[in-house]
Amino acid sequence: MRQDILSCLPERLHPISQSYLEHWLSGDVATAEFLRWFHMPNSAYRPLTDCVMALVAGA
Repeated sequence: MRQDILSCLPERLHPISQSYLEHWLSGDVATAEFLRWFHMPNSAYRPLTDCVMALVAGA
């Protein structure tokens, strides 16, 4: 995983969120699905989504 994206994430990311992130980065999950499900295990992950999206958009 890209180092800049890792900087957005907590040390321990919920396994479901980790899975959605990895699948999204590999192109296996659409952006809309990633945005819908990434934060579901932990609503505090919403800012993480913004951080990841900003980094990917700037790449």
